[in-house]
Amino acid sequence: METKHVLTKVKKLLNLFYVQQNQTSSTVKCWKWNITEFIKNQANQVNLKYAVLILNRTIPQKNDFIKNLWNNATLTIAVDGGMVHWDNFVNKLSENDRKNIKLPDLITGDFDSITNDVLEKYKKKGCKTIHTPDQNHTDFTKALKELNNYCEQKRIQMDHVIAIAQSSGRIDQILGNIQTLYLVREDKLLGSDTKMYLMSDDSIAWLLNPGDHIIDIPEESRCNKDCWCALIPVGEACESVTTSGLKWNLDKQQLKFGRLVSTSNTFDGSKQVKVKCSHTLLWAMEVPGLTSIKIPQHNSK
Repeated sequence: METKHVLTKVKKLLNLFYVQQNQTSSTVKCWKWNITEFIKNQANQVNLKYAVLILNRTIPQKNDFIKNLWNNATLTIAVDGGMVHWDNFVNKLSENDRKNIKLPDLITGDFDSITNDVLEKYKKKGCKTIHTPDQNHTDFTKALKELNNYCEQKRIQMDHVIAIAQSSGRIDQILGNIQTLYLVREDKLLGSDTKMYLMSDDSIAWLLNPGDHIIDIPEESRCNKDCWCALIPVGEACESVTTSGLKWNLDKQQLKFGRLVSTSNTFDGSKQVKVKCSHTLLWAMEVPGLTSIKIPQHNSK
């Protein structure tokens, strides 16, 4: 009787484990990513709300692309020295374009990079300035906090937040920007359904949380055999990654610095890339044609 009782308990435990496993697997979130909603000026067509931040780097993207992205945004923010770069960008536009370009909704930062003349110029134009002197966080991170405050006050749910940065020059700033992507999630800097992107030159990057992801690939990326993409495990190993839609797919493989990292990958022509990951990954991809300057490609494989 005792043996039978033990077996019955074991069966109950196994059944409970099976139910829990099924519940867990059925509740794994699937994120869908469609960057064409904002890079192809489709925001108004699909009633999207998005914000654009200009960080303290030059703006290499094409004028028409930036104008459309900026003017169709729900909220625009120039971050400290980014205001100087935005002013330079606007000054190079035609007179008609200068009249039609929107002013920044917010100018934020500790104001150690913006020049006094530019700051005063846009104050007189009516732009709201927010001084964020806290030195424990970057101006980028602090700007996102102000963005979130703005959205809460106005009761706006942003679909996307796009930060225009640069990926060349200072590696510490590049890593600092990636750190901010993590802080968005860990410190809940934005709404839980808001998607955060880093745009640099012809590339866009964002974090893939543990789970399933479906990424719509723009035609100009998937049809160009030289277009690159990458899956990078920043901060920790990703123990299991499975993909489809890439030239070099992964099948339950580990990505880890010092072992395997998927850089200089490319697309197989599919309309979507699917990623299933056990841990957070940084996804980055090229979207050719965003900038007016073609950057030479160097395949590291």
